[in-house]
Amino acid sequence: MNIDLTQIILAIITLMGMLITRYLIPWIKSKTNEKQYATLVNLAKVGVYAAEQLFTTEQWKEKKAYVVNLLSENGYTVDATAVDALIESMVQELHIQKGQTAKPAE
Repeated sequence: MNIDLTQIILAIITLMGMLITRYLIPWIKSKTNEKQYATLVNLAKVGVYAAEQLFTTEQWKEKKAYVVNLLSENGYTVDATAVDALIESMVQELHIQKGQTAKPAE
């Protein structure tokens, strides 16, 4: 008997997105000024979009590493959890813009 976990995974992704929006983004904002935050978000967005073009769906580790490296090369030393959350948020936004459902990292 096969069990379809799609709905559960989608619910978890939605919950993660809400938690990121509610708690993590304000925390990051409190640690930076408005200009730094805007630059960080834009750089993360550019990195996510570029990684989507450069790597396949199965290469999600390489995509994440690419974005983390891009942020670090530009002087952003945010803790790993915050960077991961920001990247996941940008990926979710990208998938929403494309009209797709975001796929969780494996």
